[in-house]
Amino acid sequence: MIQERAGSDMPGVIFQALARALKQHMLTELANRGLGDLGNPVLLFLLKEREGQVSSQKVLSDALRISPASVAVSLKSLERGGYVEKLPGETDQRRKAVRLTNKGREALETCFQIFQQVDRQMFDGFTSQEMEQVRAFHLRMLHNLRDSLTTERMDCSC
Repeated sequence: MIQERAGSDMPGVIFQALARALKQHMLTELANRGLGDLGNPVLLFLLKEREGQVSSQKVLSDALRISPASVAVSLKSLERGGYVEKLPGETDQRRKAVRLTNKGREALETCFQIFQQVDRQMFDGFTSQEMEQVRAFHLRMLHNLRDSLTTERMDCSC
């Protein structure tokens, strides 16, 4: 248990343990529902949000604050799985636009359900006011850390 480990009085250590547990729950649920090959569900959420707009690798990279190379790897995996498709750009054939396929939209709906399920489990016993406080604190911490890092340094699988 985290309270018994060295460094457990440091918020960053607890936060790391929480992030790992959350990610493991998400990955387990994705695998249980046949979506173990999905890789980066956040990329699907972003593509859905941007539907109707051109979503190039560069645009996605900037929006997610990760390197274009990481986006390329994720997109290649999603394309292999049939979740996204790349289309030639209207003005430049070398620039590919990315969009969700029907399979990607269905997977996204399942991801949304999983995220809600895991959130309910994680926030069991919290009041709505406490949940809002946690959200506000997390956003503030994220803002504090992102402001001091370049995109390349933000490149993580979190």
